[in-house]
Amino acid sequence: MSYFRIYTYLFILFSITLGCSQVRAEEHFTRGNIAFDYGVWKPSALDQNSSKPFDNIKGADNYMGVSFTTPSFKSYAIRLAFMYWKQNELEDIELDYVSLRHLSIELKNYILTQSRICPFVNYGIAGIWSRQVPMGADNSNIPLDRAGFGFNVGTGVNLYLFSRFALTAEYAYLYAKFSQKVGETDNYSGPKLSFKLNFLF
Repeated sequence: MSYFRIYTYLFILFSITLGCSQVRAEEHFTRGNIAFDYGVWKPSALDQNSSKPFDNIKGADNYMGVSFTTPSFKSYAIRLAFMYWKQNELEDIELDYVSLRHLSIELKNYILTQSRICPFVNYGIAGIWSRQVPMGADNSNIPLDRAGFGFNVGTGVNLYLFSRFALTAEYAYLYAKFSQKVGETDNYSGPKLSFKLNFLF
């Protein structure tokens, strides 16, 4: 069993344990945060095992990211998020690796804000920068960078632990499209499942 799957089960168990604990909404969800996240992004065009959502596509690493969320106004906030994703094992097309850097700005809408468990939905647009690095790159065979665009829609839940910390589980769909192929495809759209550690301010 993968570590990511174990973390998922632990998060669900912990959420159920705290589910009935009440707090004042103003103490938590209205505050801004900085978050560090880790998860699985599975471009559907490359996914040969869609029945296993916790398993990465062949050669891919779990993505890592960071985000900044503003203090909320009523039940809305703005989130600026960055993530980095990389796929190795592309010898068949003579590439060392392909990487994507994804920068999005999102509208976050909090729902049911009266407990330690606070669900939300978010919608965003993104700029995406790719890099494909040829095997044995040298002066005549250099890395190639391309820019793309995208948008995302998702839902998740914040679990407020202490006055300064929260955990988040989130599921989103990312649309990511390039004008030409980057690695094996020009379409990196697909689902993203992630966990975040939030520092509230």
